[in-house]
Amino acid sequence: MKRSILILLSLVISAVMLLSFAACTGKSDKAPETTAASSPVSTQTTDDGEEGGQNPIMNYIGRYSNGDAEILVEAEGEDGAKFTVDRGLTDDEAEQYTFSGTLDIDTLKVTYSDSTKKVLTLDAKGNVTDENVKYTDGSGTIIFHEDGTLEWQDENEAEILVENNTFKFSTSAD
Repeated sequence: MKRSILILLSLVISAVMLLSFAACTGKSDKAPETTAASSPVSTQTTDDGEEGGQNPIMNYIGRYSNGDAEILVEAEGEDGAKFTVDRGLTDDEAEQYTFSGTLDIDTLKVTYSDSTKKVLTLDAKGNVTDENVKYTDGSGTIIFHEDGTLEWQDENEAEILVENNTFKFSTSAD
């Protein structure tokens, strides 16, 4: 229910922003036409016939957690998705993975091949004091599910994620 409200709110805000932009450009006195799509976002046709609209990942941005790790999902550009995974190891050490890709709106899947894994050394306040890059060519997939969860399938870290690869959307910024 909360997820539906967040999606609806996101779409309304995007529509208002697009209508405001169209009014400012002065190209046309009419509002842009929107077409229904089978995807979770609407597509918009401009006066010159090009399709545009919201980055599809916007419907899934936010924090996801599985108790052991947290994934931050962010939009990147017009159609990209950026992921940051933080996993605490000890009080003074953590792992961080970063990667990006494009959401396939038919399968709700993001495939990536640019993952970087770092082991971070932390001070008593949790600030990073040192970074050790372990690899920069990791690969895998993120799959979004209708129940507000995502599944992380990392080819380099499969042994870590055997039993705990499902992350639930987090409504707080803990």
